Amino acid sequence: MQIRRTINGSIRLTRFKEYLAFVIVTTLMGASAARNGSFGWKLIGVLLANWLAVAFAFMINDVEDAEDDALTPHKCRRNPVAARDLSPFTARLMSFGVAAGSALVYSTLGKTTFLLGMITLLISFLYSWKPVRLKNIAFVDFFTHGFMLSGLQFLTGYFTFDSAPFIHWIFPFLFVFCISCYGELFNEMRDLDGDLRAGLKHTTAVLGARVTTWLMGAMMVLAVISGVVTAFVIRLFPLWVLWLVLALSLIFILPSVTRIRRYKNGIALQESFQKPLEYAAAIALGSQFAWSWVSQHVLSWLVALR
Repeated sequence: MQIRRTINGSIRLTRFKEYLAFVIVTTLMGASAARNGSFGWKLIGVLLANWLAVAFAFMINDVEDAEDDALTPHKCRRNPVAARDLSPFTARLMSFGVAAGSALVYSTLGKTTFLLGMITLLISFLYSWKPVRLKNIAFVDFFTHGFMLSGLQFLTGYFTFDSAPFIHWIFPFLFVFCISCYGELFNEMRDLDGDLRAGLKHTTAVLGARVTTWLMGAMMVLAVISGVVTAFVIRLFPLWVLWLVLALSLIFILPSVTRIRRYKNGIALQESFQKPLEYAAAIALGSQFAWSWVSQHVLSWLVALR
């Protein structure tokens, strides 16, 4: 029974469902913005390194926040350390093991990618580590979140390949960065009552719900503008990728629409649409790289056989 609890707690500690698709999106967008971004061992490597780095960010956050999460029932159930399914020592050891694995993979991808990867891991640690706790510093929290869980994944994906002109990557970078900043403020709004009881002083706790809502709106407007420029001015992706994102989004969101009356507030409603959009974008971007590889290698090989 204890072994089963430990295994289950270890899986829950990674919280992989929360970032699996989004890391694909940010990493592949970075690779798309680069000159020679293509499917291959480099892309697989940077994707794996980014997954591990983000996993470390989530894992060390649960270790450091265990006492605070114990004050909020839904957080306590989610956090295996707060629920006492994992000891703090075991969870911390696992977290740094994952960080070491991420650093090792980053080291194979070039000096710039390795440096950005180390910055990612450092920020991930300082974001939650109680003596510093960047997540508890108003205005610093959502900016560091934007870099830690989005912007730096984009940049590692970009610098793994040959760099492109500034105008080619700055707008897709702003798109994913602003989406991540919005996500942090969204999470703070969702958890505001419990965070106030825990004495946290992040942006939403300082500004209040109303002003934070306006700030979230500003982030979303900037994200939309950057996304439009990325898609229709820079044309970072083929048009069929955008149509595929739209089609898959409608398919994945449909079950949420049928349950729309069950959601008690706007926050719960937004959460139900977030993951389907992430999955749709991840599949569409993955299809772009897969099709490029197939057309370049498999189809050319078949033509050569004729």
